[in-house]
Amino acid sequence: MTDELIETLFLSEKRENLLILLLDKTVDIKEINSTLDVTSSSILPQIKKLREAGLVQKADNGNYELTTIGRVIVENMKPLSRMLKVFDKSDAYWDERKLDTIPEDLLNNIGNLGNIELVMPDLDHMYEIPEQLISNTRDAKEMCALVSYFHPDFPRFYEELANRRVKLDLIVTDSVFERMKNDYEEEMKNILEAENTTFLVCNNDQEPPTFNVTEKCAYITFFNIQGRYDHQDIITHDDSAINWCSDLFAHYMEVSRPVNK
Repeated sequence: MTDELIETLFLSEKRENLLILLLDKTVDIKEINSTLDVTSSSILPQIKKLREAGLVQKADNGNYELTTIGRVIVENMKPLSRMLKVFDKSDAYWDERKLDTIPEDLLNNIGNLGNIELVMPDLDHMYEIPEQLISNTRDAKEMCALVSYFHPDFPRFYEELANRRVKLDLIVTDSVFERMKNDYEEEMKNILEAENTTFLVCNNDQEPPTFNVTEKCAYITFFNIQGRYDHQDIITHDDSAINWCSDLFAHYMEVSRPVNK
């Protein structure tokens, strides 16, 4: 790929968004303007450049569409584009994250996290469960969660979900399980006896991230490069992110063992 083509693909957000739009359908200029929230005067020069590069053509009905070469390129460009947008959202955050415990196929598709929001508590709430996690799971009907660090409010948090008859699939690491079993006996009993709850344990050496996934959002904690929780989380409501985390949860289910109820 030449430098000129790379510039055409990635150095204009308008061109990039248009190419991804055209991957799904052919569109006229009115739909381009409304979908991408642009004006004709701003997007037509970008269309001209894409046509000159051989990526876009105008059909007989006046709609714009990808050329055959354009479609091949954009299909391969889309995952990279999504990944760059995720990393660009907070590059300082990602520079400090420990990601080597994520399965390779999921790491390659980390762009599916989509429109992430960085969550950092203020000093007065540093040691509480983040409000964004509580508020975004309050109306959940189902949740899968993996817990790899201990928080003293977690046992009651998951007990409350279980008591509300939320369909809860919960994985914790060995060390978290020992703390919950020894110090939160009643909460553990209620979680384990709940009809809609599945409880599993995985080895500490798996070093998974902590995440909570409902039908509406994914709340994720990636440890820093020292393997510690530094009170920086991300939240996303994209369907692709929910599916990504569900696949990650399924991966850890395969290496976890059930707890007898």
